This record gives sequence, structure tokens and C-alpha cells, in this order.
Amino acid sequence: MGNVDFNSTMWSSKYMDAFADSANDLGCWAERMMKIIDCDEDSHITLDKFKKPNKDVLVKQLFEVFKGINAYKTVFLNTATKLDEIKSDMINTQKSVIQLQGELLDIKTKELDSVQRTVKTAVENTVQAEIKSYSAAVSKHSPSSASTFTAENLKKVVQNVVAEEDRSRNVLIFGLKEDAGEKLCDKICDVFEQMAEKPRFEAARIGNKVAEKHRAVKVSFGNSSTVHQILIKAKELRLSQCFKTVFISPDRSPEERAVHKQLVLDLKRKVTENPNKRYFIRTGKICEIDE
Repeated sequence: MGNVDFNSTMWSSKYMDAFADSANDLGCWAERMMKIIDCDEDSHITLDKFKKPNKDVLVKQLFEVFKGINAYKTVFLNTATKLDEIKSDMINTQKSVIQLQGELLDIKTKELDSVQRTVKTAVENTVQAEIKSYSAAVSKHSPSSASTFTAENLKKVVQNVVAEEDRSRNVLIFGLKEDAGEKLCDKICDVFEQMAEKPRFEAARIGNKVAEKHRAVKVSFGNSSTVHQILIKAKELRLSQCFKTVFISPDRSPEERAVHKQLVLDLKRKVTENPNKRYFIRTGKICEIDE
């Protein structure tokens, strides 16, 4: 084993080469010692094996290993220090990544809110301009019709536009038992608790009450990021004894529902045709993997 002469404070390729050399030298010494005590496997090493070689042989081997350890002691000490520094750097880096992810999520949420407000304003202005133009034309022939159209229909048009814009903040819950005088918010809280989520929300049954049927529930959140989180964890409900028949889906428009329905039909067809593959829907497409 040779001596090492370099600056111990440097974390360089030379330093790493020295560390590799130390490991190689110690490995070679261990192999020589195994031959001296006549052992082929580590499990055969015992204290009695080391009593067989004479004193001069053992002293020589002890001297060799001491020289090696002494030569590389700086390497070993600095390695331990550098590993601690690397661990500390990794922890700080992870904290920075988590902080940046949080900031990025906040920025995306603000951008979405800004876009939605801009679109809503633009649509309302456009609708109002078109209605005024239409009202002006109609008023030449029937002033009363024009005023009725502006007062009632404009409100309905704007409400429909706003409803379309807010779909990204909603989810629909199907299969949740409906009772007379139920405390719906408490039921929804129990569902979200199964997914370890406690978001703020508003909830209401939708559609007309039909005997022996449970109406779907529309749940509205403050932002679309919460919707995304809820949809990701929705599959966990399958493992719940109480809510295994409850299903959560995005709040789709009629057009989106038609497209999704067709995707489901295509997926069922593929499953029937190719039972050895697993199919699933992701980002509006049917994906497949081998079982």
C-alpha cells in the first residue's frame, strides 16, 4: 500500500481516485489474509483460524494493514465529513424544490383565476353588445319585445356562460345515498376524509327528486387545483367499506360527456377484444399496457 500526498480539503477527482485505491488495497489485503488462514468463504473465518499462522506472518500482515489505514486515514475522515455535507445539501435542495413547487402552484392558480375573469368579462361584454345590436333592430318593429329580450334573455345567457367557465372548479359525486332531511355537507366531509382531504366547498343535489334513486351531488371549490387533487385521490374510495360504490368525476359539459361516453364504449370494446392487456383513459385518450 502506498502513501497519499494531497490537500485533504479538496473534493476532487484525485480525491475520489484515492478513495477507490484505498478500497482496492484493503480488498487485496483481505484476500491475501484469507489464503494465509486457509479460508475460501467468509463464513468459515473463525478465531482459531488466526491462531494457525506463526507470529512473524501475522505481525507482517498487521504491519501491512496498518500502513494502508494510516496512509488513507485522511481520505476516510474527509469522506465522512463530505458525506454529511452532501446529506445537508440534499435536505436543503429538497426544501427548495418543495417551496418552488408551492410557489409554482400558486402562480398557476392565480393565472387560471385571471384567465377565467378575463374570459368571463369578454364574453359578457360581447353578449351585451350583440344583444344591444339585436334589440336596436327589433325595437324598430316591436319595442316591447326588445326590452323583454334584454331584461330576461341577457341574464340567462350570462348565467350560462358563467356556469360553463366555473366547471373547472366543480366535481360531481355519484352513488351517495340520499335521505330526507340529510346533512349533505357532513356526508361530503366524510367522503373527503376517506381521501385525507379537508377542502372548503359548497355542495348541492342536482336534478329532480325521483323515488328510490340517489341524485348526483355537485361540489364546488375555490380553485381548479383542489379539483385536480380530489380527482387524483378519488380511486381510494374503492378501498372504503362505506363509500366503495361512490364515484367522483369532473363536471363535464354536454359535449364533453358525449365524448367521454364514446371513450368508455371504445374502452369496453378493446377490453373484450384484447383481455391480455389493461386499458385506461387518460387525458382524453385510451392508453394500454400489457398485463
